[in-house]
Amino acid sequence: SASASASASASASASAAGPLPLPPSGSVRSFSYDEVVSACQAFSSDRCVSEGLSSVVYMASFGDEASTANLKKVEATVVRLHVTTTQSIREFINEVNTLASLQHQNLCKLVGYHARDGSDTRMLVYERLAYGSLDRLLHGRSDGPPLDWNTRMKIALCAAQGLTFLHEEGPFQAMYNEFSTATIQVDKDFSAKLSGYGCVGGHGPETETSNSSALANLSVETIERGLLTPKSNVWSYGIVLLEMLTGRKNMDGSYPKEERNLVKWSRAFLADDCRLSLIMDPQLKSRFPVKAARSIADLAQKCLQVEPSERPTMRNIVDQLKIIQDMKYSCRFPLREPAPAAAARKHMGRSSSLNTIVWTPAAAAPPRSSFSPSPPARRPSVSPTRGRTIVFPPVVPQRVCSTLEEISREEVRRYSSASGRRTSLEGF
Repeated sequence: SASASASASASASASAAGPLPLPPSGSVRSFSYDEVVSACQAFSSDRCVSEGLSSVVYMASFGDEASTANLKKVEATVVRLHVTTTQSIREFINEVNTLASLQHQNLCKLVGYHARDGSDTRMLVYERLAYGSLDRLLHGRSDGPPLDWNTRMKIALCAAQGLTFLHEEGPFQAMYNEFSTATIQVDKDFSAKLSGYGCVGGHGPETETSNSSALANLSVETIERGLLTPKSNVWSYGIVLLEMLTGRKNMDGSYPKEERNLVKWSRAFLADDCRLSLIMDPQLKSRFPVKAARSIADLAQKCLQVEPSERPTMRNIVDQLKIIQDMKYSCRFPLREPAPAAAARKHMGRSSSLNTIVWTPAAAAPPRSSFSPSPPARRPSVSPTRGRTIVFPPVVPQRVCSTLEEISREEVRRYSSASGRRTSLEGF
């Protein structure tokens, strides 16, 4: 594969020419074990963001005591790697330097690492953004900012752009062992960056485990054959889209057993336009463009094709997401509060779906220009000059006229033959 050949050529050049050159001085730092332990509060469970087959991710806060090389205060994400190879420290540091050379607006900076002789412990330290990881916003935090539809689409596009850079646009091809909402960091303006990228080669993580949640986002080919390609990351990205749509976490043990596998459970709903709304995240409160939700569901299904060749590339996904972002609410009236002058006449009520606008009359009297198609109990009379009074019949034709002037003309025309020549009209 392209990934394997790129990795092989990089390894050959590294062994021939020595370690790869470091990024600009001070941009990557070697942290001591004690510094990392202190920053992660001794790797306590409340600092753990996620646990997968290849790593455990922690939130970390490096204080002033760790201030060197312009790192006075660092909010970071620490990826503690499960070492399953005999990779030497020199090889590991070479790979760190390689990864640190990646620069993109949708990638978190790799600010440091930990490795030492006589220990298999390997850790990577990435920058952490204001709101932390996406999975905590979607599933774990009640005090976090709400994620409306437009925010979710912005995050999805940023993540897709980051993966496109890793797969196709960078100086070498890189990818994820395990891509999930835990590896997406969200900033205060709801832009997003990818954290935890660290696989340069084409070999997936070890999949011998009884923990089904650890396998949650791995592709079929990774689980069955240990094969890791960019299309494997596309599968994982499809699950991220499903979690954004439904608000559910894949393989979440809090749901009934038949609903835990998000891919299998959602398949019937995604294929049916009438049932798609049943699995949309309740936190969205039905405030999303139906056409855009349908398009995201279709895109997720394409990403989750069993055959890797049938999945789109991340570049294709970016192009489709840009189109979906332009899909607006398909309602007839703008979604805004009425002007003060209009508020005295009508109130605008919103149904549970923003695709429907319900107009209800105000408590005060209706405006004079309004007209009800229902017949009144008694119609006004017409008195000719001869003193004869003709009362209109109570049944009015079922036609709604747009103005009072049209009403008058219609009624006069209908009854002019029965009442003879009239010289005056009363009641209009």
